[in-house]
Amino acid sequence: MAGNGQEDTVDGVKVAVGKTKDKPMRPAECRNHMRRTLAREFEGIVQGFVEAAKKGSCPHVKLANELLKPVRKSPSRRKGSVVKHLEQMEREMIERERAWKEAQGAAAGSSGE
Repeated sequence: MAGNGQEDTVDGVKVAVGKTKDKPMRPAECRNHMRRTLAREFEGIVQGFVEAAKKGSCPHVKLANELLKPVRKSPSRRKGSVVKHLEQMEREMIERERAWKEAQGAAAGSSGE
């Protein structure tokens, strides 16, 4: 408990002097920090992974097999509502034109008789 009082005093002095604790990172900063760290250490991570797989570590061997499988392309994205609506409008327009032509043909046929 005595340590907490000293820490509070030290924190109070830091605030008075203008030195405060660093702000916690925002989520985007955390992701960027993790990406940079992994990028720097990636070669060592892969080497350690391969060494563990060589020793017969089942999870490492299983993951290595999964990583070596060919990558399947995911199916294309489904059509959005705007594209679906546009296609529906095109179908309706084609149907109207067909019906109009049939009506014109029927009118021409009945007037010609």
